[in-house]
Amino acid sequence: MLRITTLICLVFFINVKSNSQEFDLQVKVVPQAIFTVDPVIFSQLEVQIKEFVNTTSWTNDQYQKHERIKGTLQIVVTTENSPNTFSGELILQTQRPVFNSNYESPMLSLIDKHISFRYTGVEPVLKTTNTFYDNLSSILSFYMNMALAMDYDSFSPYGGEGYLEAAREIITSLPSNVALDEGWRADLSSKRNRYYILENATNPVFRPFRQSLYEYHRLGLDKIAEDPGKSRAIILSALTAIGQGDQAMPNSILMQIFGNTKRYELIEIFMAADKGQKTRLTDIMVGMDKTKRSDYKVLE
Repeated sequence: MLRITTLICLVFFINVKSNSQEFDLQVKVVPQAIFTVDPVIFSQLEVQIKEFVNTTSWTNDQYQKHERIKGTLQIVVTTENSPNTFSGELILQTQRPVFNSNYESPMLSLIDKHISFRYTGVEPVLKTTNTFYDNLSSILSFYMNMALAMDYDSFSPYGGEGYLEAAREIITSLPSNVALDEGWRADLSSKRNRYYILENATNPVFRPFRQSLYEYHRLGLDKIAEDPGKSRAIILSALTAIGQGDQAMPNSILMQIFGNTKRYELIEIFMAADKGQKTRLTDIMVGMDKTKRSDYKVLE
């Protein structure tokens, strides 16, 4: 796998059979109302989504079983808009292993409140890139590529470029009526949907953010067991660059996602830091999202 050194790869390939699947996600589909359809279709959908995300080959790299990206994916079905047409929320959380530890660092934690799809129990869920099949396939394929982009960026500078491009192709392949859906459209009034997640991730303003993901994880977090003080300094430096991106484009959805994903990890990392570092961390993270100020009071 490209995310680790050649030497480690050779050792793994000698001793362990390779797997091509990248994800190991726990999947749940939760209907939150009584619908006219047979509720068994939601159980069928759960199985289908689980097989789709966990058995599809999303990259050309070889993953060992222990390297697969773990996390949870939940579809909460809240509304039946018409027979077999539903809307609801998607909740996605993914993690990344930290070297020399049993700890897994949260990489992506988000709630998409604007998903809609049609499902009768027989439609396949298909990997989507530059061809549109259906909205559910596009939504799931989009988020798998975004999760891969974040993960690969954390292992090498801009390593997730190809997966951001795949996510872009998914959006550009949407038919016009689907592209106007609240979850996809370029809605300047809110800038809080899938379109703007990708727009932020590929915007030159946030190029330093992607470099900082590598510095935060590979140069800082992966070495924290060896030298906690140095690792905290590296992480704080990376966060400073991220904070500058937030100042250039305040209240962006990408920064909101990052802050939500990392806040408890950062509090734990900096609990043993000096007062100056704690203050700097708090200033940066609260600057991204003032509603989270109370979370960082434990560092005062």
